[in-house]
Amino acid sequence: METPKKRFFLFRFIDFICEIGAYISAILLWIIAVIVTYEVVMRYIFSSPTTWVQETSVYLWMAVGLLGAAYTLKNDGHFSITILVDALSPKNKKRLQITTKCLGLIYSASFIYYGYLQTQLAYELEDVSTGLMATPLWIPWALVPIGGTLLALQFINKIAEEFETTP
Repeated sequence: METPKKRFFLFRFIDFICEIGAYISAILLWIIAVIVTYEVVMRYIFSSPTTWVQETSVYLWMAVGLLGAAYTLKNDGHFSITILVDALSPKNKKRLQITTKCLGLIYSASFIYYGYLQTQLAYELEDVSTGLMATPLWIPWALVPIGGTLLALQFINKIAEEFETTP
């Protein structure tokens, strides 16, 4: 029986913070379920709809997706079509895996960069949502660079895993 290889602290830390993002996503998903149920009860039983549930649930859904994406990547949970990849030799498959993970890292970096610029702009302009809550839009926009950072870190982790394994 082969003992699992002990991973470098930084890579374990990346996995840990991605798991925190996943736990936060799960909690937010429950909160969405509760507030949407509350809205349904208030609207259809008491004929008294809320003014905050729709806007809040949209922002929470954004957080669920952006904070949970890195955990999904960690567990190879994103969908993939592997019919062409499976036909490659192990060496070429590894090259393709490294290439696609590097492209994912670049894509994540664009989330970080442009998400930060948009967050900064919304903050500087004191931009607020058009809903009754008038949510400062820098708050939901901040989820983009945060989620992009988690995703980029997990791509770095996955690239390192590719170099640790032999083809």
